[in-house]
Amino acid sequence: MLRTLLHKTLLTAIAILLGGWAVVAQQYVVKGTTLNFKVDEVTGYAYHWSVTHTATRAVAYLTSETFESGDYVFDNEGEYVVKVYPEDLGTRCFGEPLIMMVVVDGAAPTAEFDDLEVPYVCSANNGGDANGKINVTVNYSGPKPWTFKISVDRAPAVMPDGAKELYVNSFEFELEIPNTSGKTHRAEILLVDAKTVSGIPVTEDLVNQTLEVDVMALPNTVWGDYEPVIQSGTIQSYTATIEKNENYELFIPAGATVLNETTTKLSDKYHSELSFDVQWGNTPGDYQIKLLERTAFDCAGDTIYADITLVESFSVSLGGDISICEGESATLTPTIDFGGTYTYLWSDGSKEPTLAVTESGTYSVTAKDSDTGKSSSASVNVEVLKAPIVDLGADYELAEAETKVLDAGNPGLTYSWSTGETSQSISVNTSNTYSVNVTSLNGCVGSDEIVISSSSDVFAISLGADINICDGEEVILNPNPSISQNYAYLWSNGAGNSTLTVSESGTYSVTMRDDAGNEKTDEIEVIVHALPIVDLGEDFTLYDGETATLDAGNSEAGLVYEWNTGENTQTITVSDENVYSVKVTAAYSCYNTDEISVVKKDGHKFSVDLGGDIEICMGDRVYLEPIIDRVFTSDPSYKWIPSESTEKGIFVDQSGKYCVEVTDPFGNTEGDCIELTVNATPIVDLGEDIIAQTGETVILNAENSGSFYQWSTNDITQTLNVDQAGEYWVEVTNQQSCMGRDTINVLYPEGDQFVGLASGFSPNGDGKNDVLFVRGNNIGSMNLIIYNRLGHKIFQSNRQDVGWDGTYRGVKQDMDVYVFFLQVTFLDGSSVQKRGNVTLLY
Repeated sequence: MLRTLLHKTLLTAIAILLGGWAVVAQQYVVKGTTLNFKVDEVTGYAYHWSVTHTATRAVAYLTSETFESGDYVFDNEGEYVVKVYPEDLGTRCFGEPLIMMVVVDGAAPTAEFDDLEVPYVCSANNGGDANGKINVTVNYSGPKPWTFKISVDRAPAVMPDGAKELYVNSFEFELEIPNTSGKTHRAEILLVDAKTVSGIPVTEDLVNQTLEVDVMALPNTVWGDYEPVIQSGTIQSYTATIEKNENYELFIPAGATVLNETTTKLSDKYHSELSFDVQWGNTPGDYQIKLLERTAFDCAGDTIYADITLVESFSVSLGGDISICEGESATLTPTIDFGGTYTYLWSDGSKEPTLAVTESGTYSVTAKDSDTGKSSSASVNVEVLKAPIVDLGADYELAEAETKVLDAGNPGLTYSWSTGETSQSISVNTSNTYSVNVTSLNGCVGSDEIVISSSSDVFAISLGADINICDGEEVILNPNPSISQNYAYLWSNGAGNSTLTVSESGTYSVTMRDDAGNEKTDEIEVIVHALPIVDLGEDFTLYDGETATLDAGNSEAGLVYEWNTGENTQTITVSDENVYSVKVTAAYSCYNTDEISVVKKDGHKFSVDLGGDIEICMGDRVYLEPIIDRVFTSDPSYKWIPSESTEKGIFVDQSGKYCVEVTDPFGNTEGDCIELTVNATPIVDLGEDIIAQTGETVILNAENSGSFYQWSTNDITQTLNVDQAGEYWVEVTNQQSCMGRDTINVLYPEGDQFVGLASGFSPNGDGKNDVLFVRGNNIGSMNLIIYNRLGHKIFQSNRQDVGWDGTYRGVKQDMDVYVFFLQVTFLDGSSVQKRGNVTLLY
């Protein structure tokens, strides 16, 4: 009974602790692996551990008596049995052992790719095309289970489906590889993180754990513009840009028919335009045209979709009901949701595109599509509202000191008197012309005026209340004399007209005199208010995915904003091509407007940078290639100016201005220019090699005054005094950092026997150093041989007065370095041999 209960208590199998993996039943490891085993701990029990090598029967008893065995190192290959016996410390009875098998391999595990059957594959696409999948096989040897991941083009590693825990030696899986470069792309597949499930890493073998596969590019199939909402039963045209091989499939919904399907090669020689018409059926609904293109390698591209909504017919609208006041008119204009050619028939028999109405009633229009014959109708109610009737009575003459009450009637409405008052009635006691506007609740206005004269006044004048106008406006000042007769006028600015037109702020006065010499004076203040400053900036371009904020400015309180989009905020965000305008109104109805054109382009905005201006030295050249801050789906085109080259980069070596224009696949062009200055290189000529007399000092002059000098002796002066034999060189750097260099040999004969050969010569016919001679004293016999780079003998002389003129068989030899061999016997019988290089220059 005890043994059975104990076994149930320790039902958990032995677990191996290794690298965070808990594995049961059987474990595969390599030689030298250290493992630690454990079981569930039960209070009151001790545990006795043993490890047995099944082949040699060697048993290791572990010292631990706890539920955890402690570390054990598997030093030999073969199979092991790990046992643990539970012991009840109270009864000292042993339970049945728990057993685990451990298989130890002699070498670290390996994993490698099988060679690909076909080393190319189509790119992954949205249709799951079979040609876009490649079969990859990984072969493995070592402890199991094992696992691995793969990385494509150094992307984050992923584990193939089913590879989490493998018990097989060969595992095959399918792989899809995207390619958005627009060209064939060589993808690199790496086998990474291969290991046993218990954590033993696989031996690294980059050669066999790397696959390269050419991934064909997807066709760049693109729809042209099309109408997404159309009338049923109509014919619509569609275009798409496809590859030049013109291998495509077109899928049209049931009930629709393709007409006039053609393809035309485009000027870039790499693409064609597919054009076709679709005769749509008569059933409204949502439909989809699908286009699938295949490359010459039978690679399917992404299927592109044109979503179409068919509606029964077009619709016409006259908008909401309209109210106008008596004396006004309204123009009815139908709006139609489809472009086309339409005829109109109004309810009054008119056939014009619009209808002007002045009376109440219901007006309707029927529009007919000239192409399809379909019709649609709409109606609108027009109500003519009554204006208040205002009667101030007949003109009136005031008695001495009389006050007259003027009543506009129409209680409860809104009043505006020429005096500035806003009450229903006003009291007047001076001569003048008085007027009033009465506005009803429906916004209609009635008006009247009355002339008031006085028996005690010869005449009266009034310029009215002070006036506020906006900058750019004018106001006519009129003294409004109460009596019609001849007057002389004198305005404060000296004018003598009966009225004065003003547009600037100020206080203006007028004095009027009648023929009897009576005078009246009045004044008025005119205040000119500045208009809001509205500047939306320069027109600009938006690219795919871009938005822009338009700011009308003038953030002070009380302003009113009216955009042609219907918005009424200071700023708006736009993303579509349009002409946007805004009206900003301040106090006293002073307003200003501005508009801006926004152009929408396909693709993304990019910039082109050739860097800063460049200076080089004569004889150098520089490679110009623009830096573009955007990666395109296909290569852009280049145009260099003035060379007209279409290469991505060019070499230049002449002073001047160089510009490049870069055009993306959508036709957007950006450019940059750079100035190249070619600076002169110093001409350095130390002369021919010199043979000096013993004790003689030779002065070497690098010339090029004002430059920087560096001699082989570390001197930095223009001239150098030499009294020792040797090879001397100088580097001359001018103010533009351009450097010239020359070398000279200075020879001092030792005693009477001396022989030498110049390090270079220039047979250019200038009379200087045109022939290479052997120089020396007391020479009895000599033999000079010249070889070219190929080892061919091209000159030989045994006479000191016969030198090499740089030709071979009468043909000038190339400017190059040649090898010489010189053997000389002096008069005293001694001899010398010399071998070296000589440079031929022109």
